[in-house]
Amino acid sequence: MTTPNIPLSPDDSLRMRTLGHSGLFVSELCLGTMTFGGGDDMWGLIGQLQQDQADELVRTALEAGINFIDTANVYGGGNSERIVGQALKNLGVPRQDVVLATKVLGPMGSGPNARGASRAHIMHQCKASLERLQTDYIDLYQIHGFDPATPMEETLEALNTLVQQGYVHYIGLSNWAAWQIMKAVGIARARQLCPIQSLQAYYTLVGRDLEREVVPMLESEDIGLMVWSPLAGGYLSGKYEGPDVSEENRRAKFDFPPVNRERGGRVIAVMREIAAGKTIDGQPASVAQIALAWLLHQRVVTSVIVGAKRVDQLQDNIRAAQIRFSDDELNVLDEVSRLPAEYPGWMMERQGEYRAKMKG
Repeated sequence: MTTPNIPLSPDDSLRMRTLGHSGLFVSELCLGTMTFGGGDDMWGLIGQLQQDQADELVRTALEAGINFIDTANVYGGGNSERIVGQALKNLGVPRQDVVLATKVLGPMGSGPNARGASRAHIMHQCKASLERLQTDYIDLYQIHGFDPATPMEETLEALNTLVQQGYVHYIGLSNWAAWQIMKAVGIARARQLCPIQSLQAYYTLVGRDLEREVVPMLESEDIGLMVWSPLAGGYLSGKYEGPDVSEENRRAKFDFPPVNRERGGRVIAVMREIAAGKTIDGQPASVAQIALAWLLHQRVVTSVIVGAKRVDQLQDNIRAAQIRFSDDELNVLDEVSRLPAEYPGWMMERQGEYRAKMKG
C-alpha cells in the first residue's frame, strides 16, 4: 500500500496522507485530546486541561499544519468533546478546515444500554457527540473497541445509517483484532455498507505486536492506521529508564500500556545514540522525537496521535516530523526492537521465500 504524501510546508516537515482508501486527506500528526476535561477519575490522571489551555493547544496544532483532531465521548465524561467543539468556535476555525474524529463504545451512563456498540447506543451517542462538538457532522466516527455482546452486523448497519443521514462521513474501528476487522470488511462488502477506512491502535518501538497479523491485513485491505500512545504512555520519553531513575518513579501512577522493561531498556539505549546525532532547529533531538519519527517512517501509518498538557510539549512532538532516518538507522532500530519469531509467521516466511523471490 502506498499512501500519497502531500507537503504542507516548503521544508516538507509535515505531510498530508489519505485516510484508508478514501479521498479524505489528514495530517500525519493528529492532535489527541485525552488530556482535556478530566476530573477526579482515571481521566484526571491523564489530564485536566480546561478551555483556555485547550484553546492554546488547538491553536498551536492548527498553526503547525495539523488538520486532524481525535477525541472520544468517554474522555472526561464528555468534557473533552465539549472543550474541542468550543475551542474551534473560540478560534474561529471554519468547520471544513478541520477533520474531527470521535469514538463510541464506553459507558456513558449506569444502565446496560448506555454502553457498547448496539444500534441504540450508537445512534444516541452520535447525536450527543454532535451536540457536544457543536457541529452538524463527524468526519470519522470510530467504534472504540470490540463489543462481544452485539452482532457485528448491527453495529455496521447503524454506522451505515449515520453515513446515509449525513451525520458521519467516514467510519473506523479501534483496538480490534485482525480477524474481527476482516469479518467486518466482509460483512460491509456483502451488504454494500459504507467501508471501514481506519483502525486506531497501539504501535510503538516497544510494542510492535501489531505487525504479526494486523499490519499485513491493513496493507492488504488499504485501511489506514492511526496510532495511539506513540510514546507508550510516556515510557519512550526515556525518563523511566536509566541509572538515575528510582523504581518508585517508573510509571507508578499509571503503568499503561504494558512494556517489557528489559527489552525496552535496550531499545531506549539505541534511541539515545541516534538522538545524540540529530538536531532539530539547532536543538538536540530527544528520545521521544525519535520514537515519533520512527512511526512516521512506517509505511502502514497514516497519522500519529500526539497529546500534550503544555504547548511546549506539543511543539516538541510536532518537530519530530522533521527527523529523517538513514537506512542504517532504521535497520538498527528494527533489529533492537524486533519481535521474536512466532508460528505461523516463521513457517510462512520459510515456505513463501522462494515464491516471493520469483515475484520480484
